[in-house]
Amino acid sequence: MALRHERFALLDVTFAGVPLPSATMDCWNDTNGQPQWVARVLTRSCPVVADGELTGRTASGRALSGHAVVADQQVGSGSRRETLVVFHGAGELRG
Repeated sequence: MALRHERFALLDVTFAGVPLPSATMDCWNDTNGQPQWVARVLTRSCPVVADGELTGRTASGRALSGHAVVADQQVGSGSRRETLVVFHGAGELRG
C-alpha cells in the first residue's frame, strides 16, 4: 500500500538536458517507507537515452530534480503520433 501519495503538474520539464512538455508527477512512499516517484509526459519526441536527470518546476515555482529511468513508452495512434513516456525515480526529489 502506497503512503503519502501526491499528484501534481511539473512545468518546464527537461530530461537529460532535452526540453519536454509538462509532466504529471506522482510521488509516494512504498511499503518500506522509501520515496518513489513517476513522471508521465505526452510528447512527439522520445528520449534518446534510457536514464538521466529529470528537472522541472511546480506551479508555485519550486524547482525539482531527480535521477530517472525511462520505464515505458507507448506510441499513440493517429496523425499526431504522440508518445506517452513514463519515467521512474527512486529517492527524494531535490528542490
